Amino acid sequence: MIKPPWAFSIWSDSDNIYAELPAINGHTTHTVKVPNNSVGLNKILVLARSRDAKAELGSKGEPTQAQIEKISYDESMVRRPKEKLKFTPAQIINARETLRKLGLI
Repeated sequence: MIKPPWAFSIWSDSDNIYAELPAINGHTTHTVKVPNNSVGLNKILVLARSRDAKAELGSKGEPTQAQIEKISYDESMVRRPKEKLKFTPAQIINARETLRKLGLI
């Protein structure tokens, strides 16, 4: 496989950059357009980072035309899950003892 099924095609003319978003998991293929400038290109890059096999219509990875036209469609829309820190029971006990010694708990 050369490209993943959620990869999309882009092209441009003098006014707009177009992104054809293929169907994922039975969704309909659709095309969105952004201005052919640095703001539009940034929106396309955000879209590329947000898109994956779980993208659903109306989500960050598969926005509607109305959503991508919003000024707020930017880097802050890309939410990546933070890795939860894991501590052993001994580490937790040691941390509590240290906090008690410091008078913080």
